[in-house]
Amino acid sequence: MAVGVAVVKLALWLFASCAEVVATALLRGLALLLLAAAQLVRLPGQAAGAALDAARGAVTAAVELALGVARDVLASVASALVDALCSAAAGAAELAASAAVELLEAARDGGEAAARAVAAAVEGAAEVAAGAVAKVWETYVDAVGALLLENRS
Repeated sequence: MAVGVAVVKLALWLFASCAEVVATALLRGLALLLLAAAQLVRLPGQAAGAALDAARGAVTAAVELALGVARDVLASVASALVDALCSAAAGAAELAASAAVELLEAARDGGEAAARAVAAAVEGAAEVAAGAVAKVWETYVDAVGALLLENRS
């Protein structure tokens, strides 16, 4: 009878051990499955975050490029305007000096010559103003064209 009890105990021990191994394997498998599911849920969020970071970087680079181009255009236009204004001021000074000389000479010759000199001076001033405006426009167009060609390359 002692042998029968020992065999029953051994059989029960083997059955309990097998049940424990099977239960442990099932529980570990379930835990690993849940962990894999959690990873699958987390990965799309990380991918979306990376995509948003890339888009933010692209927009930042585009804005910086646009601001740089706008800054260069404004600097070129300002430079062209200053150059044109200096040229116009020099031309106006020359015209004023020559008109004053002509007016003084005409005042010696008489009133009719003075009237013609004043008319010529006004006409010359109008030509200088038109030339200054044309020069400013030409310089502006050249500066913008050069800037566009420079940024195109």
